[in-house]
Amino acid sequence: MAYDSYENVRLWEEIALAMLKKYTERYYTFRKREWELPHLEYQDLAESDPNLMGVAESPGDDHYYRILYDRSQAEIAAKLEELKTAILRGDLKKWNLHGLRAIWSKSHLYQPLLYLDGKIVEIRPAALNKGERRFIEDLAAFHDRDRGFFQGRELYLLRNLSKGRGVGFFEAGNFHPDFILWLLIGDQQRVLFVDPKGIRNLGPTDPKIQFFQTVKEIEQRLGDPNVRLESFIVSNTPSHTMKRLWNMPKTDMQSRHILFQEEDQDTYIRAMLECAR
Repeated sequence: MAYDSYENVRLWEEIALAMLKKYTERYYTFRKREWELPHLEYQDLAESDPNLMGVAESPGDDHYYRILYDRSQAEIAAKLEELKTAILRGDLKKWNLHGLRAIWSKSHLYQPLLYLDGKIVEIRPAALNKGERRFIEDLAAFHDRDRGFFQGRELYLLRNLSKGRGVGFFEAGNFHPDFILWLLIGDQQRVLFVDPKGIRNLGPTDPKIQFFQTVKEIEQRLGDPNVRLESFIVSNTPSHTMKRLWNMPKTDMQSRHILFQEEDQDTYIRAMLECAR
């Protein structure tokens, strides 16, 4: 900000513009929340929800995967036809093709999810990334390993699509968590929003990090005693890295509903579900 060169005027202009944009965004968010407050309500998940793949009347609709590949690659075409046949038959077997994998999850509301490691094809909606795939696998492993935990409980999972189609939260910077998880206990619903991600570039006051508090405010506004809302970040950034960046012990990060996927692989799913009991 030193006043030693006229060339600094351009930098000052950029700073002022960035601050004005930030102020406008915050003011708009405040007014939007004020308007939404009396209109918020819970709704049942409808079959026409964009998050549910494969329920549209024809493959021409947006409820189906789009996989783009070079027509000259006959192997890919044959393998994709094999996968399509398996889906129609309900034959939930392992399927992979040079980094493209079908992930079958008993608790997920449709089958399969697709994971892509590489650029052999293009997939719409976007395929799972490594952290998302590992979360599904860790959840399935816990479900199979600890059946006693789920006595009297039902578990359902749904991948949440990105902006424009999935469930988003404007009050958290238009945050679209990657997964919605339901834990049903009698007539009680625990709805968990779970987002596996790297957090190295996020600060402790980032709206995505603070969403564990924001979602409780939404819960209070909705006022249904049979529904509890929770939010978790499943970090693939190690806790020792974040301790150095945030100057914060791991226990404080865990109290903010940040779970560590790598180092706590055998325990973080239980910790998340225990919190929602």
